[in-house]
Amino acid sequence: MNAQIMNMALVMGSMQVTNRLDLEDTKTKQMILGAYVTAQAIVLGISFLIKKKIQSKNDTTVLKYLDQPKPMSGEQPKLITTTNMDYDLEQNAQAQKQALISLALMLFLNFQFGVIRPLVVQSILPVKNALQSKFAQVHLFGKPAEGDLRRPWKADNPFAALSGAAEEPQSEAAEKAAIKKAEKAESKAGAKSESKKDL
Repeated sequence: MNAQIMNMALVMGSMQVTNRLDLEDTKTKQMILGAYVTAQAIVLGISFLIKKKIQSKNDTTVLKYLDQPKPMSGEQPKLITTTNMDYDLEQNAQAQKQALISLALMLFLNFQFGVIRPLVVQSILPVKNALQSKFAQVHLFGKPAEGDLRRPWKADNPFAALSGAAEEPQSEAAEKAAIKKAEKAESKAGAKSESKKDL
């Protein structure tokens, strides 16, 4: 089953469960809040474990890729040169940051406005997503970084499953050709700036 469809099924299922709970009962609220905080602690624990695994592998293989600009920005893709380890650490750190922001936001909404319903689904989805993330698949479950798990990792398109049209990944050859083109453009720009300095 597609991950996005599974997420939607979990959301709908958790809504059905929430409708059967007495959300006015203090004990129920405390149990939901406790489950939510525990789930977030598990997510952060997974993230910490992945970080340790990445550091222990110390994969210094050079990774070059084109960082795509935001849509409608009019900017050109930027060539990024890094290592597998640095890239993986950066991706993991971004996931960790998102988890902390989500935790802070949900706790604020809960304590400030008494919001409790979203905590039920947020006790399930983040753990599932953390375990299914591409860096978890590579570093926790030992899957090779090939095919869908090949770096750089593309974010899943949440609308692809609904439209039935899966996004075609760029072939490795096309990606290498685009990187070479970007490298040539950068070297030409560097040569021009050097010649201007000489003048």
